[in-house]
Amino acid sequence: MNLKSFLPVLLIGIFLCDHAAAQCINGTKSYPIYKKGAELVSAIDEKGMEIVRIEYDLIFTSKETFRQLTSDWEYVIFAFADDGVKDVDLKIYEYDSMLEKYTLVKKDNSTEGTAVLSIKPEKTGLYKIEVIAYEFHEGYNAARYGLFIVHE
Repeated sequence: MNLKSFLPVLLIGIFLCDHAAAQCINGTKSYPIYKKGAELVSAIDEKGMEIVRIEYDLIFTSKETFRQLTSDWEYVIFAFADDGVKDVDLKIYEYDSMLEKYTLVKKDNSTEGTAVLSIKPEKTGLYKIEVIAYEFHEGYNAARYGLFIVHE
């Protein structure tokens, strides 16, 4: 089979794989969360801030991610979810090497599908960031979320 005759088959395969992979639990698609993220990237870029981490994933209850944060910067951490989530929350924990555990230093108390926290670490170190799907809309038990870590 030459390349020209293979091209239509390849395009159909890409189309089918793309649409099959875009299905999420509860029949939602991936694109809406990425679109929200793209709009947020534009707003962050316009403000002259630097994105140091972008993360997208599925969430059923909560997810943890880890990041070295320095005392030289003030960070803004955004979490947002697709329309299946009524309330998404954020918690930030600092690693305490003497206690050998993470200690809560900041948490979000909003009741929306987005959460924002700012933190200027007192010391440079490893931080745990927890994204929590606190409440889903009726009929949903999973969703996609985005997490951005930004500084000036």
